Amino acid sequence: MQGVTDEQLVASLSAGDTDCLGTLVARWERPLHRFVYRLLQRPEDARDVCQETFLRILHKAHRFKPGSRFSTWMYQIALNLCRDHMRRRRRWGLLFATTSENRESAPEAAPASDTEDPSASAERREMGRAIVQALSRIPTQQREVLILKEYEGLKFKEIAELLGCPESTVKSRMYYGLNGLRAELEQRGITRP
Repeated sequence: MQGVTDEQLVASLSAGDTDCLGTLVARWERPLHRFVYRLLQRPEDARDVCQETFLRILHKAHRFKPGSRFSTWMYQIALNLCRDHMRRRRRWGLLFATTSENRESAPEAAPASDTEDPSASAERREMGRAIVQALSRIPTQQREVLILKEYEGLKFKEIAELLGCPESTVKSRMYYGLNGLRAELEQRGITRP
């Protein structure tokens, strides 16, 4: 379905064409998984939330507002599911501590090129892991804004719409989130040039 927008696919999905969901999944599965993984930091939880997000899209396509962006609506559904998941995890007393056994490699790490120095590649991977760990230590609202802005490339206005708060609040969370991230990295002895 080349040339068909996400918004048109949701309209068709709402009209009963369930084949459109497959196209949306093909387009958005990887970006959605990266987003959810960065928030939850557990691969099995990220897979579950992604599946639930697409199920909600299927069952609630009729609620999609014409004129809205599909990506914003999808991220909003996923973010709400992530928040619910984190609340349940806290309520059940599960540990947030992550180990190398239950973590995927950091999704930020790009594959090394054939010409890249192995030590530079290892340093880049280590920096990616440090950033993921530092992100997990800043407040959730700030982490959400940082991930949506820096990793997902959303504009402040889109993030404000998604989070249901003023754009100035989003900018404030971004500012404090960046400061918190910087402090966490400096505490580990890591400074960015």
